[in-house]
Amino acid sequence: MKYFGIGVFVGFYASLALAADNPPNTPLIEYQDVTVTQQDYAAELATLPPQFQAEVGTSGKQVHKLLDKVFVYRVLAKEARTEGLDQDPQLQAQVQLAQERTLGLARLDQLRAQALATHPDFAALAKEKYQANPQEYTTPEQVKVAHILIKPEESSPAAEEKAQQLAEQIRQQASAGEKSFSDLALEYSQDPSVKRNHGDLGFITAGKTVKPFEEAAFALQKPGEISPVVKTQYGFYIIQLEARQPAQLQPFTEIQAQLVKGIKEKYLQDIVSHHLHQIRNAEGINMNGEALKNLIKPNPYKAAGATKGVIISPAPADSAQ
Repeated sequence: MKYFGIGVFVGFYASLALAADNPPNTPLIEYQDVTVTQQDYAAELATLPPQFQAEVGTSGKQVHKLLDKVFVYRVLAKEARTEGLDQDPQLQAQVQLAQERTLGLARLDQLRAQALATHPDFAALAKEKYQANPQEYTTPEQVKVAHILIKPEESSPAAEEKAQQLAEQIRQQASAGEKSFSDLALEYSQDPSVKRNHGDLGFITAGKTVKPFEEAAFALQKPGEISPVVKTQYGFYIIQLEARQPAQLQPFTEIQAQLVKGIKEKYLQDIVSHHLHQIRNAEGINMNGEALKNLIKPNPYKAAGATKGVIISPAPADSAQ
């Protein structure tokens, strides 16, 4: 691969095929005494989530972008050392902290890998959880309904009475079969979605609608049955039952993968949580109370409304994955 100047890649895309199978020390970019190797590329790639790692490898543009990032920072770091910035105590502390964060995350990954090497039978645990808690995996009873909404023109007893009378007339037409329920909905319903759904709400479960509507809908037993006029804070409803679906226990095979995933994540979370608890509660940890008090100072920006707080990257959490 040939380069002209910093960051200018010539023949880059034609050379991408070598990237996947290179030895770690293979130079991918060379400029003066700066080199970016296959190992550097792999290390930067590993900082991305797994799904993004896979995506980068399918795109010459993304590989180029990632390598450019490594290369530019390496040149900038060289310039910083030339300027003596690496001798600054504050920067030295930041470099050390960055290294410790990387090593700390690697240690957590190692703990997870070690735990998975001797893990319990997740599939068996999933089956036990499923059998012990069937209520958690049962879809509730549902009703499929259509509705017509009539709203009072204004907030007054007379307007409410007029709206209720119209709703009663529409219900009588629906019950007599003079027109289909969907046609009546299109003609009379004041629900904003009626032009799109012709009054059909699809399946609903308990707790998803206002109480009077829910009670009337679930009281209907046979498809085609029409409710009495129902008064709610939104107006007057006429409801037609289209179908009922009883509560059903989901087959284990349909949710096994999801259960196994959750149990595995909880298992690894507990491993990490236990280890971090041991670190934080080890004997011999001394906190310098007086020095810590000196770290707490008034925020000069807060009085001016310039900030609502500081976002600090957290330490490894008990739920770290």
